[in-house]
Amino acid sequence: MARPSKRRFELDIRQINYIKKLLEIDKIEDVDKAAMKRLKNNLKKIKDTRVKGKTKFKIWDIVICSILAVLFGAQDWEDIRDFVDHHYEWIREFLLLTGGIPCAKIYERVFSIINSKELENILNDFIMSFNIKSNLEKDIINLDGRVSKGSSRQETEYQNKIKPLNVLNAYSNKYGICLASEMIEEKSNEIPTIPEILKRFNVKGNVITWDALNTQIENIKTVVELKGDYVVPIKGNQSNFYNDLIDYFDEKRLEMIKAGNSESAYLDYYEKRGSQSIHYEYYQTEDVNWYFDKKKWEKLHSIGVVKKSIDNGKEIKIEMRYYISSLFCNIDLFSKAIRNHWSVENKLHWHLDFTFKQDNNTTTNKVALMNLELVNKFCLAILNRVKSFYNNISLRRIRKIISYNFEKSLVNLMCYLSLS
Repeated sequence: MARPSKRRFELDIRQINYIKKLLEIDKIEDVDKAAMKRLKNNLKKIKDTRVKGKTKFKIWDIVICSILAVLFGAQDWEDIRDFVDHHYEWIREFLLLTGGIPCAKIYERVFSIINSKELENILNDFIMSFNIKSNLEKDIINLDGRVSKGSSRQETEYQNKIKPLNVLNAYSNKYGICLASEMIEEKSNEIPTIPEILKRFNVKGNVITWDALNTQIENIKTVVELKGDYVVPIKGNQSNFYNDLIDYFDEKRLEMIKAGNSESAYLDYYEKRGSQSIHYEYYQTEDVNWYFDKKKWEKLHSIGVVKKSIDNGKEIKIEMRYYISSLFCNIDLFSKAIRNHWSVENKLHWHLDFTFKQDNNTTTNKVALMNLELVNKFCLAILNRVKSFYNNISLRRIRKIISYNFEKSLVNLMCYLSLS
């Protein structure tokens, strides 16, 4: 197994002094305790709906134990319980654990009474409190839903059918974290959930993307009201508009845009994928006044198309995807928004599926599973932030490596998080 270079694990005096100042500690060896203390103080703000005097376990103890267990490889409630049992003395260095070691059912029960929005805000604030390096560029925020397949049950003579947990996520390309998560009602879909999730993070000045299902007049209106921009696809669910765009972007029109006519822009690039050569061509134009229903779509400033040509050496397959946007001609940002939309799948959902094996979790309590998913996202954000200190190996391997020496690894993780 390839190991990270020794240089990556050494901190110079300047870095050590910075971390000590950031976390207000005297010794760098106390970085893990200071970070967990900060997190614990924030978690104390969660409203506890349990009967006072009849609770044995603190909410912050349950959550922090779960975070540590998940960071080091736990996937479900039993894994969390086993981790705490095996590392009880070490965990007691920064948690009192006055109630002792909870059983697996206690973890699930406590997670089921935690307000998901409160927990998510606290965990995101903790991540953002470290030195996130950013820039003045617009954030591209992708909205997409994810289903936890293991939480469903088929109908039998002993139980009713249980639908899986379905969560709408808002992923920030700028910060590499899930900004907000909204549980989708069982008898609904993503469409009515879009306005709710948009109100939970800063939309102003940023670009919102989603898939074609959610390209609805009311959803676009909400983005505009919150002073954001959008780059979203049009497909068959808006059939009239979709057909009009197909007619508009004929070969003659594409050649005109490519030639550089006014109020239009063009960009292309090639990509090699195995034996295939893929040519992406982005076309954007501010010529939108021809569309008779333009006023229904607020701030409709441009339309565009992506022409994808796939050459496998025997034939060329062409795919066309059509978009509407509040952006004026800015082909770099327009194309970047379209490409980055898949980040929510590749950088968030894929890792929940394959790195954290979330589909293997068979918890049917939707609130408990939702909150455990928030812990997974929190751990994912930490691992992504420190990935460069482990020579950019896979997150799965990082979790395995840090599990070999969990005490030292937590110190390293908090140092790297401070410096990332």
